[in-house]
Amino acid sequence: MVTRHESDGIIWTDLESPTREELEDVMTQFDIDGRIEEEIISPTPYPLVVSAPHYQYLILHFPSTDPRGGARNQEIDFIVGKNFLVTARYEVISTIHNLHRVFESEELLGLPKREKGMGALLERILRQLYGAISDEAEQTARLLDRIEEDVFHEKEREAVLNISLVGRVLLRFDTTLARHQEPLQTFLRELAKPSLLGRDFEKHMSHIEAEHDHAVAVVAAYRAVASELRETNDSLLSASQNEIIKRLTIMTFVALPLTVVASLFGMNNDYLPLVHTHYFFWFVIAVMAFVVTVLLSYFKHKKWL
Repeated sequence: MVTRHESDGIIWTDLESPTREELEDVMTQFDIDGRIEEEIISPTPYPLVVSAPHYQYLILHFPSTDPRGGARNQEIDFIVGKNFLVTARYEVISTIHNLHRVFESEELLGLPKREKGMGALLERILRQLYGAISDEAEQTARLLDRIEEDVFHEKEREAVLNISLVGRVLLRFDTTLARHQEPLQTFLRELAKPSLLGRDFEKHMSHIEAEHDHAVAVVAAYRAVASELRETNDSLLSASQNEIIKRLTIMTFVALPLTVVASLFGMNNDYLPLVHTHYFFWFVIAVMAFVVTVLLSYFKHKKWL
């Protein structure tokens, strides 16, 4: 599908899962090298920048949460010239879809552009994409609030899996954004050359870089929160396990002398005291109760209970 917006001599052509014919028509229209066409058709697992005399080509991957769990990367190809922008993708990206709706509304209502030119258009698209990453990171991080409640309500075991899931999502966001740094800077600086968008693009470039840096900072902050929460949960889980072990140890320690007493008075020996009296059973019970009382008093004095 091809979506096209044109304003003030600036053309934005967006290709969503294009056919070979649609792609060839766009490449021919803007005089783009055939090798770029092949790059668009085949998925590229890493960021890439290609320079040409009248355009710049950039491949970036934008992380997104997966409704089935975890996160995934969505590839977008950018081809930017003096008066044209081509974006190509093979997935539905909600941010781009929403931008189309906004542009269509502006064109239908005849609303004036806040700022004109290719630099403003590219800035608007990239800032929306990086802003969406920040929003998704914040939505993912909201799960940390619920996880924190579980951690402090004796649900440490259930929280282990949830913290791991959130941590993996934020890790995917962090690593993907880190890989943007160098190719994005190269791409923007090439566009700022006089042969393309010139010095007027520098202010747009700084805004794009700032939005990228903000997304990186947001993800890094929430990763730190998730890491701290994991450490807290591990500590509470360890403390809970230690408490269980302590109680089992105390029970074993209490049961041991009772076993000794029962074994002692259970010996088949006629010389045991009181063995043939009517009070023998109650005597043994009293001895056991006395031993348990002494041991529990000692444990409480040591603050083990």
